[in-house]
Amino acid sequence: MHEVLLFASVPAHQHYELLQQLAGLTAMQPRHCLERRLIFKAYRKPGLMAGRTGASQDIQSGDLQRLNKMLNGSMYYTQVVGPVTEKDFGAAIDSDMHMDGTDEKPEAYRYDYEHQPWRLEFRDIPEAGTRSAVTSRQMSSSSLPSGDVMPVMSAWGYNFVNEHVVEGDLFVHNEIVIFLQRVLQYPTDQEPSQPRQQMPPLKDMMPLEKSGSYVLQASITVQDGSNQETMKLASQHLFGLREQLKSVIRLEQADRLSLDTRAK
Repeated sequence: MHEVLLFASVPAHQHYELLQQLAGLTAMQPRHCLERRLIFKAYRKPGLMAGRTGASQDIQSGDLQRLNKMLNGSMYYTQVVGPVTEKDFGAAIDSDMHMDGTDEKPEAYRYDYEHQPWRLEFRDIPEAGTRSAVTSRQMSSSSLPSGDVMPVMSAWGYNFVNEHVVEGDLFVHNEIVIFLQRVLQYPTDQEPSQPRQQMPPLKDMMPLEKSGSYVLQASITVQDGSNQETMKLASQHLFGLREQLKSVIRLEQADRLSLDTRAK
């Protein structure tokens, strides 16, 4: 699969106004999203897995074949993504329990790492030398077993590097997925050697961009990237969105090297 994209930087003071405008444009309320994103780096050129071992047996055969093909090239950074909710951060209180006026202490909600769903997302370096004014790159996404992803990622030749959280609001406009997002860092300088099994309170997470700005990503997924007509049509739809939002923000093609996912 391929995806075509346009991006825009959104200052913090413009965030709320843009949310209202996107809600009007798409005729939907924003869907708030929080995602854990684990970054892995290849330490050797991955090869085809011989048989099914450990947690990898939970992956369907079609996904396994697609992942093997995807990871059997150059060495890349790749990310494992897991959706989370606000109450997964820290020891949030489940407000639906013990609200009967008794003196009983409310039970604390605990993040269940062992049942955390994951998906592996691969994004190639954007294509070079294209005449189109959009970013185009090969991509793939496959489900992984829930819980500890370290065994299956190690089997593919990947080491855990670090992790962060992406917070944002999602809109859908026809076939365009619009994601207004920012990166949140964990409140510590100490990098763990494996994914965290508990997370701090959300209020303690710190924006990577100190100014508080956001990034608007508009993307269309194309099943057959070799079909030039389909790719051209997707680009035209993104240009149409750019025209609709030109009085508010400036959607542009991203710098190709800023999205380079290859491991050096």
